[in-house]
Amino acid sequence: MPTQSPRWYSAHARKTDVAIQNCRNIGIIAHIDAGKTTTTERMLHYAGFTRRIGGMPIKSKDVDSGDTIMDYMKQERERGITITSAAITFGWKTHRINLIDTPGHVDFTIEVERSIRVLDGAVTILDAVAGVEAQTETVWQQATRQGIPRIAFVNKMDRAGAGFGRTVREMRTRLGCRPVVVQIPLMESPSGASRVGSNDAQFAGVVDVLTMETLRWDSEFSGTKITRSLLDASYPDQTLYQEAVKARIALVEQLSALDENIIELFLTLENHMAIETKDLQAAIRRLTLSSIIVPVLCGASFRNIGVQPLIDSVVDYLPSPDDRPATLARLPDGKVAEIGVGGLKERLCALAFKVIHDAKRGPMVFVRVYAGQLNERTQLWNSSTHSKERANKLLQMYAMDVEEIPHITKGNIGVILGLKDTRTGDTLLDAHDPRKGLTLSGIKVPSPVFFASVEPMSTSDEKPVEEAIKALIREDPSLGMRVDEETGQTLLGGMGELHLEVAMERMLSDFKVKAEMGKMRISYKETMKGPGIVSKLLSWEYDREILGKRGRARAGVSVERLERSEDGGESTSSEGRECGSANTGSEEHDGNEIVITLADKADADAVTEMIPLSEMVLPSGSTDLPIPVLRTAVRNGILSALSRGPLLGYAQTHLKVRLAALHLYGTESTPAAISSCVSAAVTEAIRLGGDPST
Repeated sequence: MPTQSPRWYSAHARKTDVAIQNCRNIGIIAHIDAGKTTTTERMLHYAGFTRRIGGMPIKSKDVDSGDTIMDYMKQERERGITITSAAITFGWKTHRINLIDTPGHVDFTIEVERSIRVLDGAVTILDAVAGVEAQTETVWQQATRQGIPRIAFVNKMDRAGAGFGRTVREMRTRLGCRPVVVQIPLMESPSGASRVGSNDAQFAGVVDVLTMETLRWDSEFSGTKITRSLLDASYPDQTLYQEAVKARIALVEQLSALDENIIELFLTLENHMAIETKDLQAAIRRLTLSSIIVPVLCGASFRNIGVQPLIDSVVDYLPSPDDRPATLARLPDGKVAEIGVGGLKERLCALAFKVIHDAKRGPMVFVRVYAGQLNERTQLWNSSTHSKERANKLLQMYAMDVEEIPHITKGNIGVILGLKDTRTGDTLLDAHDPRKGLTLSGIKVPSPVFFASVEPMSTSDEKPVEEAIKALIREDPSLGMRVDEETGQTLLGGMGELHLEVAMERMLSDFKVKAEMGKMRISYKETMKGPGIVSKLLSWEYDREILGKRGRARAGVSVERLERSEDGGESTSSEGRECGSANTGSEEHDGNEIVITLADKADADAVTEMIPLSEMVLPSGSTDLPIPVLRTAVRNGILSALSRGPLLGYAQTHLKVRLAALHLYGTESTPAAISSCVSAAVTEAIRLGGDPST
């Protein structure tokens, strides 16, 4: 856990208040063992964050040695892998870079999901030997859903079997992107001759295709000394020069097909080599910000080769917060507003994307500020939970180190101390903001797929174990807890065996509880059998008296079987659209699509801007309950029905549930009665829609 203040070894390493145009919020994403953390550690060193002893090489800070800055958890250093995303801020030239290093293991995919949600750009690390791997595709799709511009870094070019060209081709075929090569690897044979792609040569540096220079790193200076040589017609190694010319021609032709400025310059100059570097860089930036291309660089981070140009590319090609499309939020009346523009420009709006537990400081809530400025000791309104909070202190994170700061400005990332009830995905506003119901789109949380029992050692350990699990779930919402109805055991759910093992280790070491973990079980799901099944519109009447109070409601629902799309999602799901679920009444939950288009007559005209009139549900009968309360009650009823299927009691998946009608009976139609009515209606619709199958 964070314990001390940061140390700076360079005057330019610490950038406090900088113009938002000079701010970069980026993430490092990749398959496990591609070199994410090693690359990040080199970035920190060259930015002046880690110590440099005169002209001697720095002390090695590598994943294998267990002394990295970004992997600070005990479990990370013991296993040599990244488990939790770590945030750090450093300066590069005139820019401020907020960087998040994410895990590559599939069990910790929630860390990638919530990090990407608040990032403006990403660096994808690829292993030059392995190429595009399974988790590379997964994190790439996560970034694509959020519309995040990316650059690619082909790492481990010094390894036997490295294939730069093969990796670039796999990016095109497997990731479906348009890679644009801005560097090619420089290989040197034992005789000293330079070659590109030679099988018997060693990786010595890169060729910058834009500037037509070779860059070589001196290993005796830990990668801080770079020798640049201009490539032209008089260069001694003409083979290398010709390879660089081919790469330059390919680059210009790719850009000419996509950018009007470059094609105009080429038609004027009629020479691929005559177009200036600044014009090529400007075109690459425009196309990268639009996610049309992915610039590709190469290097070997472990050998300190290629990292500085990578940081330059982060600054040159990835967006600032102002370069990104306006963030959308849902207003209480159902309308959509752009955050950070017009009348909403100066009002605070932030998203909590991560919560960690610190034994001394309590909950530490990571936030991204989308509009306004967050000041310390500010009263906040959590519009997701409808509760007041207080930001006692604000922190800037440097992995495991922290620094107290007076404010967090628009576009930046920081940590709040003092929040009691805020969770991952919650929206935070100023407590005096009249827009109490304004919410940003949240963070998609995958459901647990593995379960294991957690057995307290004694009766006195039951409460501490329960509290520890709740604290872990607040940190990591992809964990889950439920009680087995037959055995009474507490079951902890997660994304895989490693995920649950790490959670259990943290319960024992961080929370000091006494418990044992049982055998792992797979979490099965149920759905309706057969493709394209749609249940008939089912109307259900609920009328029951509980403790002398009558509860009544009538609901109409329909249930449809969803099919998987090619990328593994649901064909009709709204997943991944910024605030899309809020605007259309549709949301994705655990592989299901829930459609609730409730509106009252007064707001019908406004709501029809997003929802066709024929699809709106206007409650009939009488009620004093506002639409948001009715919507929550209906949603709770649907989720209750989906949590337990009719075959073996497993949770349901791949279903589309739509509320078609709702009739209310005044004060007798309480939220609990509405939820019970909708739950029963959905359960019966699923039963009638088709034979359930797992």
